[in-house]
Amino acid sequence: MTIDTLVLDIEGTVCPITFVKDSLFPYFVEKFPTFIDQLDFPLDPQSDDPIVKILDQLPHDIKESSINIINHFKDLVAKDVKDPILKSLQGFIWKAGYENGDLKAPVYEDSIKFIKEYPNKAKTQKIYIYSSGSIKAQILLFGYVKDPTTNDKSLDLNPYLSGYFDITTAGYKTESESYDKILQEIGKSDNSKSVLFLSDNVNEVKAAIKAGMQSYIVVRPGNAPITEQDKSSYTVIDSLDQLQL
Repeated sequence: MTIDTLVLDIEGTVCPITFVKDSLFPYFVEKFPTFIDQLDFPLDPQSDDPIVKILDQLPHDIKESSINIINHFKDLVAKDVKDPILKSLQGFIWKAGYENGDLKAPVYEDSIKFIKEYPNKAKTQKIYIYSSGSIKAQILLFGYVKDPTTNDKSLDLNPYLSGYFDITTAGYKTESESYDKILQEIGKSDNSKSVLFLSDNVNEVKAAIKAGMQSYIVVRPGNAPITEQDKSSYTVIDSLDQLQL
């Protein structure tokens, strides 16, 4: 079966797994209290402030004070909880960081090359992104990619991408139903074998295969090791240059 559609994970697949934990998370933890401290309490649910709109989704006992809010989100980050409200707030803070030049995404050079070259002019070959991070955060990351040829510029890879999925639009990445939904959304339910999902997470690869997709494990520096059994059971690559599509 010819593959004409790629669905890419981000962390550990096209970007170092350390970027989120060592750069994005610490940046958020450092910067977001300043944004929260600038708000007036009690929060006005009618406010047009984008941060207030995000925080208004929190339980009443949490959003009643800046201290409660700050401690709540710090705890979620420390526990690596995939919380939709946290993801929205992180996206807002990261947007400011990308726009002012504090942040640039260190996407692998082979991934930059592949994302630029794989989609064809006839739009019959497409790339989608599926990450636990919010769609807004995904668009930001691919909009501010560190240019490997220079340190002071960034690349925008979004024009090469056909769409984005996250846990709020598709579901959790270790559940096969999430990939069923993606297949339906991209019009591939009846041709699932033409879709290839790449991830560093074996359980995500298993879920995608169960949904009918093809799926490979990507091994990058810093990724969790995979077992010899997994190496023999699944296709394993360590660079997108190895894809024969």
